[in-house]
Parts: sequence; structure tokens; C-alpha cells
Amino acid sequence: MQKLDLMNVKFIIRKNREAGGLVPIQMQVTLEGVRLFITTGQKIEPDYWDVRTGRAAGKSHKIRVVNEYLDKMRVDAYKVFNEMKSLGDEVTPEDLRRNLTGKNEAKTKKLLEVCDIFNSNAEKLIGIEIGKITWGRYKAFRNRIADFLKLKYSLDDIYLSHLKYSFMVEYEFYIKTEVKIQQNTMAKYLKYVNRVVEFATNNEWLDRNIFQNYKCPVKEAKREYLTAAELERIMTKEISIERLAEVRDIFVFCCYTGYAYKDAANLTPEHIGTGINGRKWIYTSRKKTENVSNVPLLDTALEIIEKYRDHPKCIKDNKLLPMKSNQKLNAYLKELADICEIKKPLTMHIARHTFATTVLLANGVSMEATSKMLGHSSIKTTQIYGKIVESRVGAEMDILSEKLASRKDDSLRQAK
Repeated sequence: MQKLDLMNVKFIIRKNREAGGLVPIQMQVTLEGVRLFITTGQKIEPDYWDVRTGRAAGKSHKIRVVNEYLDKMRVDAYKVFNEMKSLGDEVTPEDLRRNLTGKNEAKTKKLLEVCDIFNSNAEKLIGIEIGKITWGRYKAFRNRIADFLKLKYSLDDIYLSHLKYSFMVEYEFYIKTEVKIQQNTMAKYLKYVNRVVEFATNNEWLDRNIFQNYKCPVKEAKREYLTAAELERIMTKEISIERLAEVRDIFVFCCYTGYAYKDAANLTPEHIGTGINGRKWIYTSRKKTENVSNVPLLDTALEIIEKYRDHPKCIKDNKLLPMKSNQKLNAYLKELADICEIKKPLTMHIARHTFATTVLLANGVSMEATSKMLGHSSIKTTQIYGKIVESRVGAEMDILSEKLASRKDDSLRQAK
């Protein structure tokens, strides 16, 4: 099939279709000698049509509106044609007609347009299904697609009907080579595209999601945590510097409750209540996901809360702990790590990982209970911690080894 490279657009009237003194205006598109006639939906009195310029003649408001509408159709026609060319498509009259005369949204919706609709819907779900941080990422993901379209195709947007499987391949290559982000973050960018196109499919703006089977492997994240010995070393270390002592206590509190920085920073005395087991609990939701994260307070955490009950900053701000900014806390934690001879990069998030592994799972707390206390949406997230608790696996294997050895001894005695 011959590839068509040139296009010409003009407007004509059909005098043979006059009705009520008005004739329809049509857009005539010519591709290498092949003509397409596309209705504009506009009508005009024949005397007000300039055949030479292909425009309505006159200065009235009605004439001006007609001409503005025709100008927009002309621009849109060239945009569609140039977009098809930029994507390497063979521009045929049939394909061009289909893209120009789309009579439903499946033909006219564009990718970034759908991203904006998807993000707008997501914004309404903040606090219900998603957190503000996740929605913020959606906006960043959308803008990254816009950057890619500009760089790769010199386009402001792209029709959904023009998307090909190769689009995702090229986008992944762009993310790797131009944006240069780590694998798991890149997977989130690609997952967003898939999710938006699936959203378009569900709304019947596309027949199917061509990216449905596109896979981007995710590397298992390494989650640093403190061993029981390292945690004990921090807890028992004599610290004379007041600010470091406070940071140590905040860190240890998070190691025994599993709260991330923002969650710990928002805790007030009102969050503490008595559970059905008679123990003190913290009743709250995670700031990141709004998932319930109720935690029974272990003695170590209770002692820290009691220690700071009358602290001036806690009284002034009505907080459980004398929290500092996350930036300052992480900076002071580096000093704490040096003092306690901890080689791992101490951060507030390591405290959360330590709670999951060393405090809970390594001591036999079930995966389900751990997931609840961490406020995870899915137990699959919690299972990541289960894979790295070697101490628990080792302890259970020691018990099994002792049982097998005991059975062997019994068998030998019976044989004698």
C-alpha cells in the first residue's frame, strides 16, 4: 500500500443539499489526490459563502463563530495527520477518516486527558482509598508521560487509538536512560500507564488494554533492621547529650510500636486507650494510607511515654513525644549510630522494620497480627519481613533438630 505524505484541507458547501435556505458545510481533505468529505455540522446561507477562500463571508457574530469552528477543525485535522506521521503510521484515507470522524469518545480521548480524569477521580478518594502522597505521585507520573511525548514524538498529547505496545517499550527505555531512576520506582511509573489505560478501557474509551500483559520486573527491596543485640546496645548506651538521648528514646519507641515518623509525630495522649486485654493501646491510623494501625503498648514504649509526660514541648504541643523534624532526627541518628557503633544507616524507617522483624516476627508473633499493627493494606506487604527473619527460622530449625535427635535416641534405646 502506498504511503501518503501530503494532505490538504479546504471547506466547501453542498448547494444540492439546500434545506430551509441553508446548505451544509463540509471539510474536504485531500491525500495525494484521494478526497475525503467530512461533515462539519455547520450550515450557512449560500450568499454568505466565499468559494475562493472557503470561508464564511461577513462580520457578524454568527459568521465569526462559523469561521472559528472551521479553523479549529482545520487545525485538528493537521494535528491528527502529523501525530499519525510522527508515530510512524502509514497514513491511509481510511485510517485518517476514522480518526477524524470519531463519533464516540473511544476515537477522541487522549492519553493525558484520561490521566487528568483518572487523577481527578483519585483526588476524591484521598482519605478513603488512597493517601495524599500516592495522589501526589499520580500527578508526577502524569507529568513524566507529558515529558516523554514532547521528547519522543513532539506531541502535547496522543489519541488513545494511536497507542501501540511499542509505546510502553519506548517509555520504559526513556525512564531508564533519561530519567535514570531505580528499578522499583520505574515499575511504578509503568504501572500507572497500565492503570490509566485500563481505566480508559473500563469506561469504554478503548476496546482493550494493549498494555495488559506488559511486565516490568520488581527487585525485592532490602529492608534494613536492627538485630536484638544492636537494639539492646542502643537502649543501654549511656548518653549524656540531652538531644541525642531524646532522639534515642524516640527511635526506641518506634522500634517497639512500628510507627513511621509522621505517625509518631502526630501521636497525642488522646490516642491512648485501654484494650479488651486490659493493657494500654494506641488507637490511630497510618498517615500514609489511612489504614487502622492500633498497637498494644509494650512496657518499653510505655516507659518512654511516661518519661516525657511532663516534658515542656510535649505539654505545649499536646504530643506524646518531643519530636523534631524528620531531617534533624535522621541527622542525629547518624551521631547515635556512631556512638553505639552501629554500622547500619540508622533512619526512622529502620525502627519500623525492626519492630516488624526483631520485636514481633522473631518472637513468634503471627504474620496476621504483625500486618494489623503495621497498618498494612495487604498481608503480602508484611510477608516481605517474614522472609528476612533468619533468627526465627534458625530457632525453629534448632527445635526441630532437637526433636529429631531425641526420636533417634529413643529408637536406638528401643533397639537395644
